[in-house]
Amino acid sequence: MRFILTLLFVSGAATASAQVAVSTPAVTVEQAYKPGNTRDPLIPATVYGDQKGTGKLGKGQAVEKGTFTIYGLTLTGIMEDSRGRQALLRDAAGDVYTLKAGRLTDGRKKLVPGVSGVVKGKQVILMTEDKKVHRINLRENE
Repeated sequence: MRFILTLLFVSGAATASAQVAVSTPAVTVEQAYKPGNTRDPLIPATVYGDQKGTGKLGKGQAVEKGTFTIYGLTLTGIMEDSRGRQALLRDAAGDVYTLKAGRLTDGRKKLVPGVSGVVKGKQVILMTEDKKVHRINLRENE
C-alpha cells in the first residue's frame, strides 16, 4: 500500500511541470560593469584630477621665466608623507603649483625656472635667483 501511494505521488508530480516566468530581462556585461569614470587608470592623474587640466599652459609647455612672479601666489595647503612635506600654491588665474623638495613645479609637473623654496611649519618661503624672498602663511579661515 505504501508503494502505491508513493508511486501515485511521484507520477502526479511528474505530470505537473513547473512553470518559470522571468519578470526582468537578463543584464548584459556592459550594463553590469559600466564604469562611472572613463579615465584611463594607467595614465597618472594631474593635480587638477583629470587628464587635461584647466591651466592656461599648453601641453609640454613650461612657465616662462619673465611671466611668472612669486608674489601672486597664495598657499592652499601643506601635506606631509614619508618622503617629506609639500605645499600646494595657487595663483590669481587658478593655476596650481607644488613646492616639493625645494623645487617649485607647475600643474604639469614642469619645473618653474629660477624659483626654489622651503616649507616651515604652516609657512612657505620662496626664493628667486635674484635673492628676492617671499613668505606665505597658511590661512586657517578662508
